[in-house]
Amino acid sequence: MIRIIETNENNGAMNMAIDEALLVIEKQKGFPPALRVYQFVPPTLSIGYFQKMKKEVNFTHCKESGIGYVRRPTGGRAVLHDKELTYSVTMAYPHKILEMNLLDSFHYLCEGIIKAIGLLGGNAYFSDREDNEISSPSCFAAPTFSDILLNGKKVVGSAQMRNDYGLLQHGSILYHVDLKQIFYCFNLNENARKKLVELSKKKISSLSDELNKEITFNMIKDVLKRGMEEIMDEALVFTELTKDEKNLAEKLYREKYNTDEWNFKR
Repeated sequence: MIRIIETNENNGAMNMAIDEALLVIEKQKGFPPALRVYQFVPPTLSIGYFQKMKKEVNFTHCKESGIGYVRRPTGGRAVLHDKELTYSVTMAYPHKILEMNLLDSFHYLCEGIIKAIGLLGGNAYFSDREDNEISSPSCFAAPTFSDILLNGKKVVGSAQMRNDYGLLQHGSILYHVDLKQIFYCFNLNENARKKLVELSKKKISSLSDELNKEITFNMIKDVLKRGMEEIMDEALVFTELTKDEKNLAEKLYREKYNTDEWNFKR
């Protein structure tokens, strides 16, 4: 059995706290892996663990636009979480998938997303190259060999980390996208921003745009469950966060993800 947990809407710091809490409690309690689906409210810019928050982020625009910010525990470049289904997979040792190397396990789990998009009518696939045409702090600006494309455009971006507890992979499945909003979140001069917006029109899209029909959070949730069940060959059962998971998430929120010490550590 694999748990599937819908935690609805939370701010960025709480969403990162819940992801970490799930992994820690899974290891401590011997819980099965979990697939979590959720949303960011308000829209939130998450920056990769190794990025420099003060260097990259346009705090004036974010404040004026009601956009939050948080540092992820995973690497990669910044993501504006807005009109998307965000997912996370947490998996504690021991597990057969954790016997794979990081990239193989990453692709294995992403196959569930590719199958989900297929159920919506799209032929999604992994990017087979690093796109170096755009130099940007944004994750979605330049597809890499780890990203999922549809009709040649990136519609899903994910990142994975390993630690002593196990594996955390999380990512964004876009059902709509505002390209201008993405690049106004970063410290760029106006000419660079305009260039990036124009270039990104050929590289970034959403499921609704590429499938030519309205795709919603609930539609993605339903097919993602089916896609993950197929690749994992196990039933996904809807559950709630346990008391221990909630308590640890609240502690991590207060003491880690909602602090300047964490978010501005680089």
